[in-house]
Amino acid sequence: MSFNFKIENFNQTITSKNNHLIKRFRSFKDKLPTKEKDFFCIEGTHLLDELLKSGIHPREIIATEEWLLKNNGLTQKIEKTVINKVSKEALKSAVSTKTPDGVAALVEKSSIKKVIVKEKDDFILVLDRVQDPGNLGNLFRIALAAGVNKILLGGGANPLSQKVLRSSCGSIFHLPYSRFEGTEEIVIDDLLIALKDYSKKGFQIVLTSGKSSNLEKPLKPYWELDWTLPTVLILGNEGGGIHYKIKEAFFEIITIPHNELVESLNVACVAVPLLLERKRVALSLFPEIKK
Repeated sequence: MSFNFKIENFNQTITSKNNHLIKRFRSFKDKLPTKEKDFFCIEGTHLLDELLKSGIHPREIIATEEWLLKNNGLTQKIEKTVINKVSKEALKSAVSTKTPDGVAALVEKSSIKKVIVKEKDDFILVLDRVQDPGNLGNLFRIALAAGVNKILLGGGANPLSQKVLRSSCGSIFHLPYSRFEGTEEIVIDDLLIALKDYSKKGFQIVLTSGKSSNLEKPLKPYWELDWTLPTVLILGNEGGGIHYKIKEAFFEIITIPHNELVESLNVACVAVPLLLERKRVALSLFPEIKK
């Protein structure tokens, strides 16, 4: 079988785990320091496919010959990318996946969708210091399914880490986001500025809470909120919830009523009914809407 894409040294296969390219990919493993601040690594066929569907092309790929033969149709979609043929052993040493399916790629961070304010945007999700990578990835996936326009991240887990990318199933490539970074104080202050700006533009700023105890502000079940209004929905940190400065600044609080024997629900579980409620309301009011 012939290959129509650009492949580096087609007749050669990188087999050494100490090859400079293998070492470069290895530096992107979770918990390993990397000097390359402008790139991130994706692992596996599904993430590569989702990346290409979003219109983003990787800068460099390592793949086994078996993978190249099996995925010739997918590689035809790749533009301006160097593809390096490597052995299974070299690939396995370069990636964090225990059983890699044959491919990994380096992608420029600047190619990821950035938050751009658009007049038609009317549903924003804010994640206040969500720490668990699995939760963060799932939240991206749920938000994409629910029609969220963009996500604002108040610190928390790195959205381009391997665990987040895998749990997002590639959703992160399709949904614009912005991450506030720095100390907790800086992150929260910057997040508050953004929230107040959305409030001035006519968005309702909606907080979430697990239960009503020790709250001075009234709670309402999530189905009583007017979801037809432009909305910024805030989900809080797994341990402490939404930061107290944000709670002091805004007054609309919704909850998911549940058995009091359960103190709180997982943030990704909470997101499912809340984010999809807006779509349910839209479909009930305008059944002709398909999306």
